[in-house]
Amino acid sequence: MDIYWETLLNIMRISRKVTVVQPIVIGLLCLLMTGCNSKQSDRREHYFLRGYDELEFRDKNGITVPSDFYIGTIQINGQRSYQIRDTSLTLVNKYTGEPYSGYIRTFHRDRFNLNLQGEFEDGKMFRLRYWHPNRTLGMDADFMHQSWRIWNIGGNIMAESNEDETYYYYPEKDRNLIKEIISDTMRSYFDREGNLERYTKYSDSASIHYYPTGQKRAVFPFRRNGGMNGLVQEWYPNGQLKVQGLYENGEQVGTWVKFDSLGNVEEKIKY
Repeated sequence: MDIYWETLLNIMRISRKVTVVQPIVIGLLCLLMTGCNSKQSDRREHYFLRGYDELEFRDKNGITVPSDFYIGTIQINGQRSYQIRDTSLTLVNKYTGEPYSGYIRTFHRDRFNLNLQGEFEDGKMFRLRYWHPNRTLGMDADFMHQSWRIWNIGGNIMAESNEDETYYYYPEKDRNLIKEIISDTMRSYFDREGNLERYTKYSDSASIHYYPTGQKRAVFPFRRNGGMNGLVQEWYPNGQLKVQGLYENGEQVGTWVKFDSLGNVEEKIKY
């Protein structure tokens, strides 16, 4: 099934309540904490506070936490960006215990030139910016208003988000060509001419995929935190059924049938 993996990833996104329009709660793949020797790990864990020896992040119990638990990298539409991993952490003065208000500016030369600036109020970051090595702005995130923008090194906007929707763009100079529009309940895909290619609608119990004509492309039912469950179906653009089969607790069961575009049975597989 050509859209199986796309559907599986989106089911995981819905079941965990994690979306790209909620950047401050996106989970971070621990890129900066794996495959390193102890010296490299120490450098990377604390790069965000390098030069600010009087500051540290603390959890709700007042325990000191390395900065990599607070901030890290993630790829958005092929571009490097930075996200807050754990919004419960607070930046404080380690000597007075008072929450920090002000700027953190970090330049860290490693595999990437990390030029970051975070703005804090009462220990919480409300704005984060990142600059590319050529000093062009790469990201500007306003966590107070749940919005952000990302640019490539050439200055072309690649993604932007508000509290309702996220937009991905093709990397076209001087033109903002929308590639995808994403919300909690819908995801739409466009070609470079601006034509709708396909779209998907999401609910708590299914993802329904459509051709641009509005004809259903596939239906994947699932249970929250339980994986795919129920009757899975795919259709050809002409409306003819293409694939049909059952899932139980994320596993294929029973007999799955594949049809050709005229409705003739092509294959049967029993699980």
